[in-house]
Amino acid sequence: MKSRTKIKTCGMTNVSDVGAAVALGVDAIGVILHADSPRTIALEHASAIRQVVPEGIKLVGVFVDASSEFIEAAIEVAGLDLVQLHGDESNDFGARLTVPFIKAVRVESQQQLNTQLASYPSACAILLDPYVKGQHGGTGRQLDLRMWPTQHHQKLILAGGLSPENIVDSVCATQPFAIDINSGVEISPGVKNHAKIGAVIELLALS
Repeated sequence: MKSRTKIKTCGMTNVSDVGAAVALGVDAIGVILHADSPRTIALEHASAIRQVVPEGIKLVGVFVDASSEFIEAAIEVAGLDLVQLHGDESNDFGARLTVPFIKAVRVESQQQLNTQLASYPSACAILLDPYVKGQHGGTGRQLDLRMWPTQHHQKLILAGGLSPENIVDSVCATQPFAIDINSGVEISPGVKNHAKIGAVIELLALS
């Protein structure tokens, strides 16, 4: 029996949206703690979000080239279960952290993607996001699904402009371990549309 695709909602900025996503049945909540993003929140805010994320749902902190000291402080203050690294962090950097890490890869070409996949053997999962110059995610642009690896041993997470309009075709084409939804289920940056989150979950259950 095929296992259900896991669902992570990222760029969460407020307790109300987090509570709604949890009630709708997501598997992980992502908070951006160190990045040039309109969705970045303070550690104290992430700690408040932690209080409404129940056991069994992962809280993931997102970072772009942050120091290990900052990340470890965030792990402690916000009670992070996982970290997601979106910069030029090495495999060794991620492996030395005290919680498992997801490595985000901004896909430019098949060759670049294959090199990146081989470079992070310690990652618990690899997130594939479309490359947009000067941006590290949350662009709303969809990944070119022709780039999706056909042979791999890592858990792969599909990201990039996923919404109720494209989720079924995208997941059927890639069969990812998990999806990461963000800009495609928003009213404005950092403010989620609860109905769209629910629609994504319902469509995945039916597909």
